[in-house]
Amino acid sequence: MSTPLPPHPVLSAEALASIYAHARREYPNESCGVIYGPKLAAAADRAVACQNIQNRLHAEDPVRFTRDARTAYNFDAKDIFALQKSLRGDSPAKVVYHSHCDVGSYFSDTDQAAAQFDGEPAYPVEYVVVDVRADGARGAKQFAWDAEQKKYVEVGAYAGEAEAL
Repeated sequence: MSTPLPPHPVLSAEALASIYAHARREYPNESCGVIYGPKLAAAADRAVACQNIQNRLHAEDPVRFTRDARTAYNFDAKDIFALQKSLRGDSPAKVVYHSHCDVGSYFSDTDQAAAQFDGEPAYPVEYVVVDVRADGARGAKQFAWDAEQKKYVEVGAYAGEAEAL
């Protein structure tokens, strides 16, 4: 699949490099963050790395949060607040991203559930999942809401670090 095209948000080379670097830094844990862009354009050009608090949640309540940060992510409340606030501004959140470690870039059933509220998108954003391994980011895929299928579907892919050079 090719790189996403408008009307989908399109990640700038800088934003993609930033999320790949973030995924490498956090490996073997999942990274997560938000990519913002101009309100009236399809560009997603400012990546903001967020803290994955999944390990803290798992340590506090392993019954409720059965997975740790190697296989799950969770945003801190301040990051969710920033995302929500941005939606009213000139540079809103366009994409939420996270990495999958050693398993590929797919939108899992857990990802689907976390991105929805009452069967609809929780936020008006798309999602990017980075495939990260010990040797770096192998690529990423972008997912958008499909109203007919009532789920997120793949709308494009980005080359890995080695392919992008």
